[in-house]
Amino acid sequence: TKDILVPFVLASFIYAILTPQLRWMQVKLKIPRLAAIGITIVIFIVSITLLVLGFANSLESFIADADQYRQKVAEFISWGTQTAAYFGVELNAQNIKQEIAQLPLMSMAQKFTGGIMSILGLTTLVIIFVLFLLIGDETSTTENPFVLEIQQKVAKYISAKFFVSTATAVLVLVVLLVFGVELALLFAILTFFLNFIPNIGSLAATVIPMPVVLLQYGLGWQFFVVLVLVGVTQFVIGNVVEPKMMGESMDLHPVAVLIFLMFWGLVWGIPGMFLSVPITAILKIVMSRIETTKPFAELLAGRFHVRH
Repeated sequence: TKDILVPFVLASFIYAILTPQLRWMQVKLKIPRLAAIGITIVIFIVSITLLVLGFANSLESFIADADQYRQKVAEFISWGTQTAAYFGVELNAQNIKQEIAQLPLMSMAQKFTGGIMSILGLTTLVIIFVLFLLIGDETSTTENPFVLEIQQKVAKYISAKFFVSTATAVLVLVVLLVFGVELALLFAILTFFLNFIPNIGSLAATVIPMPVVLLQYGLGWQFFVVLVLVGVTQFVIGNVVEPKMMGESMDLHPVAVLIFLMFWGLVWGIPGMFLSVPITAILKIVMSRIETTKPFAELLAGRFHVRH
């Protein structure tokens, strides 16, 4: 059921975020509900389209410069073998180049292209689900405290994550553009999405641009300055800004977040990693309302005794 459940759960979380905005447009701006839904959907589709176009342009640039990158790899291998020889380590540059040439790059490219098409199909299905959830909900308000708690926590988490990821991506883009790093926009887009994955996402976003920077500058000072600036940006935003914005909103222990990150990653792959924290938070809210499962909810929060 992964192919149906993943887009539906994604759409449900997006719906939880959009509901307060719709309510605000209806109550404050006196916009009819259908018109507010139309405005929201248009903004959502335009945002997704701009991201896809930016990603596609960066990918096209990468493919167009493939020969240039191949030449840079060859130069880097020659430099590496010479450096190794200086320290008494003998490496055969020709053998290394042959091994790299034999890599199944075409197969990798086909898989990558297939992955992009899968993401586009997923996005289309998510948009359809969101549209029908919005249209089908005739009552835009609810007095159920249980539902309100879930909506508020999910909306606060994803909204904060969106702001933090956007800020991180913009700062990383500025650093890469200042140093003239190629594919800067592509890396900024990847940084935005990877920051939604807790714990490991920011580390991956820091490491991914480094091979291109290494090919451009070698082990020169530029490489280390870019590495430090990108790493410091991720560290400060992830460990100072984000905790202040989040506060204790999710009330989940870091170990519980890591365990469920791995679990949902095994179940649903990368989409599961994106969804792991809000899903776990909802499970905790549900378990905290049932007397039998309340100890498990306290355990997820890192409290080993049920509060009375």
